[in-house]
Amino acid sequence: MDSMVSRRSAPQTHALSREAWLKAARKALLLTGPSGVRVESLARVLGVTKGSFYWHFHDRSELLAGLLAEWEAEEELLVTALRDTNRKDAIRAVFEEAGRRARTSERGDSPSDAAIFAWAMTDKTVARRVRKSEERRMQLLRELLGDGDLADFFYYAYQGFLLRRRRVPEASADFEKILATALRIVGTKG
Repeated sequence: MDSMVSRRSAPQTHALSREAWLKAARKALLLTGPSGVRVESLARVLGVTKGSFYWHFHDRSELLAGLLAEWEAEEELLVTALRDTNRKDAIRAVFEEAGRRARTSERGDSPSDAAIFAWAMTDKTVARRVRKSEERRMQLLRELLGDGDLADFFYYAYQGFLLRRRRVPEASADFEKILATALRIVGTKG
C-alpha cells in the first residue's frame, strides 16, 4: 500500500500532451497571472518532470506566446458566424459558445478572457495585441448583430460579468440569464 501511494505522488517521467501543459498554464495564468506560469511549478502541479514540457515547447516564452495566440484565435468564431446564411442561428451559436468558454475557462479548458485582460494590464506588448484583437472582435460582433450600439452593450455587459465572476465565483451561473436576455433582445429565442 505504501509503495502505491509513493508511486502516485512521485513525479512521472512520461510526456504529457501539449494540451495538458496549455490547460495547466491557462489555469495558472488565471489564478496567479503570468508570473505563476513557470515550468517547474506547472510540472509539480501535473506530477511530471520538467523534461515533459520540453517535448512541446522550446521555453517558457513560447508557452506564454501560445497562450496569447490561442486566445487571439478565438475571434475565428465570429468570422465563421458571419459566413452563416442563417444569421439568427449564428448569433445564438456565438452567444452559447461564449458562455461555454466562459464556464470552461475557470478549469483551464479554454482561454480565459479575464486572465488575458489582467495580463494585458501588466505587459505593454500583450496590451497592444489584446487591444488589436479586441477591436477586431468588437467590429465582427457589430457586423454580426447589425447594430453597433447593441453589440457594444453586449460586449461591455460580458466584461462586467467577467469581473464579477472573478470576485464572486458563484456568479458564474448568472451567464445563463445574460444569455437568455441577449437572445431575447436580438430575437433568437429558442
